[in-house]
Amino acid sequence: MKWSVYFNQVLRKENQILWLMLAIHAGYLNAGGFMACQRFVSHMTGFGTQVGISLGHNEYFQAFEMALMPVVFILGAATAGWMMDRKLVNNKRPRVIRGMGWIVLLDFVIWAGSVNDQFAVFGEPVLNHRDYAFLFLLAFNCGLQNGLFVTITSGQIRTTHITGLSTDIGLHAVKILSMDKNAPEREELKQKNYLRVKTVTAFSLGSLVSAIIFQHYGYWGFSVSFFFSLVILLYLKYLVSRIFVPVNP
Repeated sequence: MKWSVYFNQVLRKENQILWLMLAIHAGYLNAGGFMACQRFVSHMTGFGTQVGISLGHNEYFQAFEMALMPVVFILGAATAGWMMDRKLVNNKRPRVIRGMGWIVLLDFVIWAGSVNDQFAVFGEPVLNHRDYAFLFLLAFNCGLQNGLFVTITSGQIRTTHITGLSTDIGLHAVKILSMDKNAPEREELKQKNYLRVKTVTAFSLGSLVSAIIFQHYGYWGFSVSFFFSLVILLYLKYLVSRIFVPVNP
């Protein structure tokens, strides 16, 4: 079976487990980043607002560093594209496992750096360059995760932010209600919307667990994201080895 065919079947039970684990991981990192330095890291909307506010207050260097956050997120997504799209276009095996390995490595670097005082005091707002280095690592990590699985599912799955998911839930809910009850595609739309609801719930669950752990253990909370991402990597490798017949390995 081709990679694109398998992962495009987003409702497959094994795939849904993977999507929900990724959403938990992203929610955990997002909440952990916020508790560490009062900035969300898995979605970029707020940084565009903060750039404007900083410019309005004549804080030009801070505006510049804030503007770099979306750039770093995009670089993470571009790295995923380099490992994925180039291979898929050439009908070769995409490097999704390697990409997930990079996420595990970045989680380790974030954990090791934070507990060895390479970043600011836990809980303080963004004040210096070390804080931004911490944010950049988290943003790149989230951009990489989003890019990997958006690519391999042809844009069907996004796990690092829930704005688009929430929009899709509303749009498809109306579409489902408007369709004939016997329409063959109605059940699939319902299942996909239910998956979106579960993904939003998983993201929130990750944030909840993160808030509890970081409140008690500070930067050591990033050890959990490292070990959890390692579990995701092992599960992904299990899926690949058990189910796939790779194309042009």
